[in-house]
Amino acid sequence: MVNIVISIVQRYKLLKEIPLFKNVGWYPLQRIARRVHIIEFKKGEIIRKEGDPPDALYCLVSGRVQAYSGAGGGRRKTDVEFYRRGMPFGIISFFTNENHSSTYEAINDSTIVKIDKADFEDILKFMPQLGVELSHSLSTQLRSRMLPTKENVEHRIIAVYSPIHQTGSSTYATNLALELEKQTHRKVILVSINPVDKNQPAMANDDAAPFWLKPPVALRDIADNYEKLQESIVRGQLNVDMLNVVFEAGDQVLVESISHFVTTLVSDYHFAIVDLPTEKDMIVVKTLTQSDVVHLLTKDKPDDLKAISLMITELTDRMKENFNPDFLKVIVTSNEKIAPVNLSEISHEIDFPVYARFPYINPEGLNTVLNCEMLTIRLPWPNSPYAMEVRRIARQISGVLVGLALGGGAALGVAHIGVLRVLEQEKIPIDMISGSSMGALVASFWVTGKDSQGLEILARDFEKKSEMIRLLCDLVISPAALIGGKKIVRWLKSRGLEGKTFYDTRIPLKIISYDILRREELVLESGSLADAVRQSISIPGVMEPVRMKDRWVIDGGVLNPLPTNVLLQGGAKKIIAVNVLQSPEQVMKGYLEEQRQNAVDDQVTFFSSPKKYLMIKIGRFFARLFNPNVSDIIVRTLQASEYVIALESARSADVVIHPDLSYINWYELDKVEELIKRGEQAARAALPQIRKMLEE
Repeated sequence: MVNIVISIVQRYKLLKEIPLFKNVGWYPLQRIARRVHIIEFKKGEIIRKEGDPPDALYCLVSGRVQAYSGAGGGRRKTDVEFYRRGMPFGIISFFTNENHSSTYEAINDSTIVKIDKADFEDILKFMPQLGVELSHSLSTQLRSRMLPTKENVEHRIIAVYSPIHQTGSSTYATNLALELEKQTHRKVILVSINPVDKNQPAMANDDAAPFWLKPPVALRDIADNYEKLQESIVRGQLNVDMLNVVFEAGDQVLVESISHFVTTLVSDYHFAIVDLPTEKDMIVVKTLTQSDVVHLLTKDKPDDLKAISLMITELTDRMKENFNPDFLKVIVTSNEKIAPVNLSEISHEIDFPVYARFPYINPEGLNTVLNCEMLTIRLPWPNSPYAMEVRRIARQISGVLVGLALGGGAALGVAHIGVLRVLEQEKIPIDMISGSSMGALVASFWVTGKDSQGLEILARDFEKKSEMIRLLCDLVISPAALIGGKKIVRWLKSRGLEGKTFYDTRIPLKIISYDILRREELVLESGSLADAVRQSISIPGVMEPVRMKDRWVIDGGVLNPLPTNVLLQGGAKKIIAVNVLQSPEQVMKGYLEEQRQNAVDDQVTFFSSPKKYLMIKIGRFFARLFNPNVSDIIVRTLQASEYVIALESARSADVVIHPDLSYINWYELDKVEELIKRGEQAARAALPQIRKMLEE
């Protein structure tokens, strides 16, 4: 915090920028200017704490402030509100004379007008209309608390930067801005910042980077001038507004104005995407530290990773206690001709988690050209891997993530394939997925490249008796289970999960397992996918638990058969849940059908059909011999309780898909076609609900 000593004229100019004083005449505003203090707060500094006395009125000249309760003694921030340029704050305490009920923190370097309470009371004696204006602001704030609106959300500055040449950062910034507007229908501005002497390369036919057609504006001329800034913004040519500016390298005066510049932008826009140059000038660094999020792009070569690691260290050191790991998103770009490095290795190399990987943009896939007076850009095919990844990131930023929960159910989980087929065909966006038991198995293959057709081919392995015998011939001498599980792990790896980790998924995946020693749910999000699936499908009484140091891990469905909770924790706002567990009504339908079939079989005699008669008798002999068995009793008991748990979990979902899987037993993996068909039918029936959810 620094008290700024400036002239009466300068204070007068600052007050004119605050709406509260816009109708005040020259003479009374001069009198007010003599009574105010101008204070600068650095990003992260506390202006007033919860419980502090109401000593003054505060108005924000530039920067941004957040107000919140809690955040002390391990508490989380609650009742968060955001204040932008020109807004007064702390007025509830000011009027009620009660201690502040919120803590006020500078989100950016901020300039604040402070009027001591005694001084403001004197001002009201000759300017009573200010009290009316202030009461209007108070009523607006109270109304927004009682009836929250979409406007009471945090506006965000997203800086896109790479210290490495040709990573596609400008391409990404432009695509991200366009996709954010498309997904949110909110105001978005794309800001391109470059040093004045940087030459823009000629546009090539295979170039996805934006090509600016009009000369840029000098950043120094508009950084502190709101009117000139507004005049320089290009509106109405694309769905996003645009601003192209340049700066003189090493301009220290401009460095001090960067916070004012970016926060002025974000006062008028929900999202400001700032595309920064490769050059690491102080203006670039200052913009990075004043942003809400930095998307840091890198290639996967050793030298590039070293440069990124140094950049992460520099930002961490500069921001100190204000640095939050969520502030920084590392994105790896791929080269078509070089096999991509494993993302786990990259994360280890830079000692920071990788947020996303961008696939190579095929020049042949740049099939859409956007032209306007300001710029030209070639966009990738909307369903290309690159476009889909940008879309997912935009949806995550804007808080409209769609999560899909695939529940457990042993063989019944094959129905998930039918659901996924419909979601694919109808192009329903899925941004995050969770799975328990068979749901985890299906999800892991789906997010690593297999579509529903590929999943069906995998499932048809179970129709082959030879394959089933091979997988089940993994008997163990153990009181815990019949099957060891090693052959199933080999099968998982041989079908596509060999060497795959959670970093290799195209969307975030969360797999659920259960530690029976601690009675603790485990949410698996890193490491080997095959090992994670093995843990989650360890059905008690059927497959041996996974022993890990001091843990015994079993089927995740025991505790969480429909994992909607982990999607909510991961930021999903709209959830589709697929519950394949049979309801009591469906179980009864199956039982009655079995009784009906037994009655029909009882009518078969040896003389009418000797072969059929013998088959029925032999079948019933073995049924009596092996039923009931321990595994069947355990699974049926578990599924009865899991269904009750799943019903409760489904309450967190916006849409629940529940296929009718009557007449199918939990172990009948050979009924692939019927299970997939029923999954499709249930998903198609739910499409109207899904579309309505997406539109809300």
